[in-house]
Amino acid sequence: MVRFCCLTLFALTLTFGLPQRVRPPASLKCSLDQLTAFQGRILDYKRGQLEITLRVRTDEDTTENFTLKWEASDKAEAWFLLRGEEFKADDWNQIESARGKLHDDMRIIVWLCSNGSKPVFDWRPIK
Repeated sequence: MVRFCCLTLFALTLTFGLPQRVRPPASLKCSLDQLTAFQGRILDYKRGQLEITLRVRTDEDTTENFTLKWEASDKAEAWFLLRGEEFKADDWNQIESARGKLHDDMRIIVWLCSNGSKPVFDWRPIK
């Protein structure tokens, strides 16, 4: 009976696309009990010289705002991932069609540690 229920739940998840738990990247420096992930579609994106602000419509039907700020001596890429992997400087073309303009229908996972560290933006292009 238990096996049947598990298989049924698995089939429903595949059929209806229910949100699934994502594995945190190994590069995060906080414990799982201090970690929160927000996964969804980016509604608004603003990229300045020393900050990026996002408005995200999450898969849980909430709208969340995030800001990442860095020092002039840093690069934003230090807090970026691309599909869970290290973000490289030439990966900007995977997320932006032009400086400050995201590709359409961009998704993201924003990882937040409750220890006050900067958020990590895990970019998830649809293409």
